[in-house]
Amino acid sequence: MQAYPCFPLLSFPKGSTITQPNNSPSKRFYVIQSGIVQIYGLGQKKTSLGSGDFFSVESALTCGPERITAIAETDVAVIAVSRETLSAFIKENLPVSTKILKHLSMQLARINEKFLAHKRGHNLSRLYDFGKFYLKHNLFRTAYCAFHKYLKYCPTGENAENAQVYIDKLTSYSTGLRFDYHDREITRIYPIDSVIFFELEPSHGMYVIRSGSIKITKIVDDKEIILAVLKAGDIVGHMGLIDIKPRSATAIACEDCELIAIAHTAYLPILKDGASILSRIFITLAERIADIHRRTEAVRAKRHGIS
Repeated sequence: MQAYPCFPLLSFPKGSTITQPNNSPSKRFYVIQSGIVQIYGLGQKKTSLGSGDFFSVESALTCGPERITAIAETDVAVIAVSRETLSAFIKENLPVSTKILKHLSMQLARINEKFLAHKRGHNLSRLYDFGKFYLKHNLFRTAYCAFHKYLKYCPTGENAENAQVYIDKLTSYSTGLRFDYHDREITRIYPIDSVIFFELEPSHGMYVIRSGSIKITKIVDDKEIILAVLKAGDIVGHMGLIDIKPRSATAIACEDCELIAIAHTAYLPILKDGASILSRIFITLAERIADIHRRTEAVRAKRHGIS
């Protein structure tokens, strides 16, 4: 990890406080260059961080209040990074930037699961259940997509015959749908109620919305929970850029959409030459984390009668 003039290098003696919870907008996060830092807060046990680790990312990227206490366990040197210098930092510090991206994505996945209080399976056979859910709610194009994907991943599954029957009945809703885009085809068209990807599908890339809007959802206890509604300029499926793990939620077109697809294989070139895109992803993730924290705190306050 390197230090550059636009990233101030700050020194803290052993025992000093680097950050602590407050209500003022946070303006920067910190990357440890040397020494050990103890982290407290956010309901977590005490954590020791060392060289190459980072803290206060979520608060700084959302300009929100600081939520953690950071104490120098030894003499410590840290690099301070602001939203304004984030793109430059990403470009010059690729390994740490990758760690931050994975941290934000994992944090979002963890609190999503906690907020929804739902344990889900990881079996692609659930796509059939998704199809039945959307069929029950008269979302026939969405149901068609689910049954089609079920047969793609589970061609000999126990519900394969029933899925084919539903596909035959819903064939009129397949107009405008396309499931065979090649990685080299950057522009993708999705008509209203079609599915960009389902929860549990393997990730192969991310998308930038050129036009239209997309809802990010999960089905929990036979109800559809809308996690976010994204519009032109927003990014969809960010984690597909860095790995091929299962998608954590479903993305459905709220209206006719045109997307720009960025394949998993483009990750390193984007890190090197498209740092501004990565900085937008960082900020988007941090904002979603902050939003769920606010929603969780609102639920907790309502439960305890706090206005």
